Amino acid sequence: MIITIARQCGCGAVNVGKILAQHYGIPFYTRKNLLEMASERGVLEEMEAFFDERPVDELLFAMSSFGESRRELTEKPLRTLADMIGNENCIIIGRCGNYIFRERKDLFSVFLRGDMEDRIADIRQEQSLSFEDAKDFVEQTDDCRVAYHKYYTGLTWGNADDYDICLNCSRLGLEKTADMIEQYVKEIEGE
Repeated sequence: MIITIARQCGCGAVNVGKILAQHYGIPFYTRKNLLEMASERGVLEEMEAFFDERPVDELLFAMSSFGESRRELTEKPLRTLADMIGNENCIIIGRCGNYIFRERKDLFSVFLRGDMEDRIADIRQEQSLSFEDAKDFVEQTDDCRVAYHKYYTGLTWGNADDYDICLNCSRLGLEKTADMIEQYVKEIEGE
């Protein structure tokens, strides 16, 4: 089983992922874990922009591609991540997981969101920022994720059609969000 969690900034997705990983007893991968794994396997250099979750400068990208098509260059880090994970049971935060692992029959793709006020408050507390700085951080991070997801997948980040389940963490809280995902998994696996 692989659970991929895409998320809006500040909605508590990392904590939800940790709850699920503990419940299922499977690895939980965040950007940091995946960076370390890529470094250990010697593939970090070719995936650095992908792991940084930053939009790619199209002009610089075109100048540096040396004859490779855009599709070849965008698919390379996706394939590399898929190869790194293989058929392992795990939970992955972000990294276009819903797209990369879409062929796995045991995929459960989740999109988590939250109310803007709650997300700003979460980031304010987590990073000790002012309200305005936290608001800017949340908005900029979400904008980067929109561009990043579109660039690597061609899909619209957060579009419900691209996920199995979309949940509002502000309404449910983190524990109940994890419970809802577990219930969904249980229902589907019971088929």
